[in-house]
Amino acid sequence: MNRPDEPPEAAPETPNLPDFRKLAQGDFSAVDWRIFWSLLPLVVFLVLNSFWPEDLWRTQVAIVASFAASTWVFAINRDSGVIRFITVLGFIVVAGSAVVGLVADSAKAFAAQNIYSDFLVAAVCLASVVIGKPLVGAVARESIPALRTLMEPRHRVFVILTLVFMTYNIGTGIFRIFLLGEFSANEYVIVSRVTSPISLAFFLACYFMIKRAAGLSQEQPST
Repeated sequence: MNRPDEPPEAAPETPNLPDFRKLAQGDFSAVDWRIFWSLLPLVVFLVLNSFWPEDLWRTQVAIVASFAASTWVFAINRDSGVIRFITVLGFIVVAGSAVVGLVADSAKAFAAQNIYSDFLVAAVCLASVVIGKPLVGAVARESIPALRTLMEPRHRVFVILTLVFMTYNIGTGIFRIFLLGEFSANEYVIVSRVTSPISLAFFLACYFMIKRAAGLSQEQPST
């Protein structure tokens, strides 16, 4: 309790979470449009692997150009901390896929990079829970600093969401292995993204669960 001559304690900072109602009304001022740059390597690969003359090293040109685009996107990414770590892991996967694709002269080996990423992310999720720093919580607390005073790194919601994300990535990876065997490289690049709406649904669920948990934490009286 504060003495009469002391100022009242400041109320916990309210998490500045995106307001999806504004997005639905056409207000996209809070959108970070850099996320769409991640599509550039995909577009470059599809275009070159479809229209570049086949007798002029089509596969190699498509892979090298797509990797160059990935390198540029990685270079302009100024994130730090956990988010940067995830970005670095993704870039390592792309680089490794490019090497394998070039050595094997296989567009499919390069296109399968999202399969490698699925299982790598699943492993990171599991490891993060084991060490007590669930991945979803680490990203959320880094992206929204106000959450750091409201939700502990090991918060139950972060653990649950991270384990769900791990399971989702394992399932997606297995599903994409099946797709890789059924479609050409170009078809696979497109069809393997059919899980994107599910990913969006998961991130929306994260938003609402974290928002609710943060609100409940804020309502609890301090001891």
